[in-house]
Amino acid sequence: MRTPFPLPERAAPSPFRRPRALSVVAAVGLAAALALPASPATAAAAESGTAPPVDLGRQVIAPDDGWASWSGDTYPERAQRLAAPTTGGSAASPADVYVAGTWQELRDALAGRASGSQNDARYNTVPRIVYITGTLDPWLRSDGTRTTCDDIAAQITVAGSGAPFSMDDYIAAFGPGVDPSGPLEAARVEAAALQARLTLQHIGSNVTLVGVGDDAHVVGASLRIRDASNVIVRNLSLSDAYDCFPQWDANDAGGNWNSAYDNLSVWTSTSVWIDHNTFGDGDHPAASLDTVYGRPFEVHDGLVDITHGSDLVTMSWNWLQHHDKTDIIGSSDSRLQDRGQHRVTQHHNRWTDIGQRGPRVRFGDVHVYNNLYEQTDATTRGSSEGYDFFQYFWGAGRESSIVAESNAVELIDPASASRIIAGWGGTELSATDTLVNGEIVDVLAAYNAGAAAPLSPAVRWDPADAYAYTLTPVGDVAETVRAGAGAGVLASGTPVATGAPGAFTLSHDSGWDTGLRDGDYRVTADLWWGQNATVVKLYENGTLVGAQSMAGASPAAQRTAFDIAGRTNGTYAYELVALNPHGESRSRKLTVTVTDAAPAIAALSVSGVWTGDVTITANLWWGTNASEYVLFQDGVEIDRQALTTATPNAQRATTSLGALSPGTYEFTAVLSNAAGSTTARPITVTVKG
Repeated sequence: MRTPFPLPERAAPSPFRRPRALSVVAAVGLAAALALPASPATAAAAESGTAPPVDLGRQVIAPDDGWASWSGDTYPERAQRLAAPTTGGSAASPADVYVAGTWQELRDALAGRASGSQNDARYNTVPRIVYITGTLDPWLRSDGTRTTCDDIAAQITVAGSGAPFSMDDYIAAFGPGVDPSGPLEAARVEAAALQARLTLQHIGSNVTLVGVGDDAHVVGASLRIRDASNVIVRNLSLSDAYDCFPQWDANDAGGNWNSAYDNLSVWTSTSVWIDHNTFGDGDHPAASLDTVYGRPFEVHDGLVDITHGSDLVTMSWNWLQHHDKTDIIGSSDSRLQDRGQHRVTQHHNRWTDIGQRGPRVRFGDVHVYNNLYEQTDATTRGSSEGYDFFQYFWGAGRESSIVAESNAVELIDPASASRIIAGWGGTELSATDTLVNGEIVDVLAAYNAGAAAPLSPAVRWDPADAYAYTLTPVGDVAETVRAGAGAGVLASGTPVATGAPGAFTLSHDSGWDTGLRDGDYRVTADLWWGQNATVVKLYENGTLVGAQSMAGASPAAQRTAFDIAGRTNGTYAYELVALNPHGESRSRKLTVTVTDAAPAIAALSVSGVWTGDVTITANLWWGTNASEYVLFQDGVEIDRQALTTATPNAQRATTSLGALSPGTYEFTAVLSNAAGSTTARPITVTVKG
């Protein structure tokens, strides 16, 4: 029996770290990046012979780079959507550019606000760029301790027993041929829901999610692009989307453990570019799994799954490692609404020691070209008596049409070439120019020779009708893909800096121009020396009030300013967050006190009492001007005038009352502007009979 174990302490993600940065600019269409202005970082890179760092956040997919570059109609869940080439968050305003160095910072950035909900992230359509630095781990608490599977299970009580839920009890209660049900299954579902709140994160529309450097890593989490369009995910290592509470399905091929989480999944989403990422099982590879009920106790689902009517996806230059059910395109045979959807291009990806699904397809027109499929001793070690770890690479499912061109395959057992293709209810598949262990092999003929339902090479579509593409010669595919695929290959970052920006110093000019602290002033930010910023954001009392893009030339100084207007009397604390793809810094807080925003107090005078032509005059000799004057006689408004402001010049308003009846009168005036009102001292006027 398996004993549930806590997730272990995670070591540095060395299997996913690339020791060098190789330029594959031409292959991924980064020509626009090369037009960036020169900077010290660019010049240094040129002298050293390495590629300069590129701001991947502003890049878009190149023309004709597969289905994600295509324009036209798509119908996720049969609802029409007009697709355009994928641009992600490249149009993000400075306020919507983020750096995430923790799991919570990533969640906040995707939601668009601190502690936002999953629905905030899922339905957010504001263009956003999120740079990921370092390792993001949802299991790591803010105090440095780690949440474990047992911590989650302990929060769930099994109905009728009063005992906390345990996977040991779950395993003991069921077995081969028995589908779980009752209180234990209900408790497992509750525990799984708790884990989902911790580790599952939705990504909405118009997002670019990009890792910076060669060690940007999301570990132990599941990212889901859901109900979205126009999304880019690049230069990230995503590993070990670990499921603490997998479900036993006794009716799945004789019984199987099914897990809930993919490292990356695409649900009901369109126009998605997944490029230069590394996917794997991290600390829990297939070889480490226990056997329960005679089947591997599977704690992972797919590495990348594209399902629920998703469409127009390009997967390019990714490295998918050491995983069984790696990549499925299409949810189930029964989802007939997915007809015409699931159009996916996969090119220059590296598939190392996978068991199956490279990919398996339902309904879609899928183009698979210039990929490398390689096996090492790990494929052999993953097999056991009666169970062969390697099943197939290309799975032709219901109503699918796969076009496979110029792919390189390296097999431990050359005889398994007949298993490169598998039939799952499909009727057609084209496979041309497939290099198997250095020789061109007709892998479709090899499959058809023993197939109960052979596949036809006459496919219903031609990729060249959708987009132009050029094949890498198949003899060069293995070397090209090994050199260029995976995270950490692109020289990511920014050409204006090699590290996080220095901290800016804030100053202000409140009161300098007129001597008045009238609520209109400028906050100036200076970075005297150091790594430059590409974006600065100014916060006032914790609220974002301004954001700007910055041109940089590290280590030269940077300066910018924010004009503040219309503040009422009070105290305002300012803080500047400076960021570039490498990280962010915060300035010291600057406090500005506003004392003179409302109009100064006017002085009232009276004339013409003896001549029977009474005039009230309000004089504002110096101070903040008013935009309105109201005169009251014995508490009743008798005059209202709009005033022209010219602070700090004097202001005057007059009201002619004519002759007043004998008696005593009290007059006062209220002067107002957008910041407030002041009341003049009253004057008393006596008219004798």
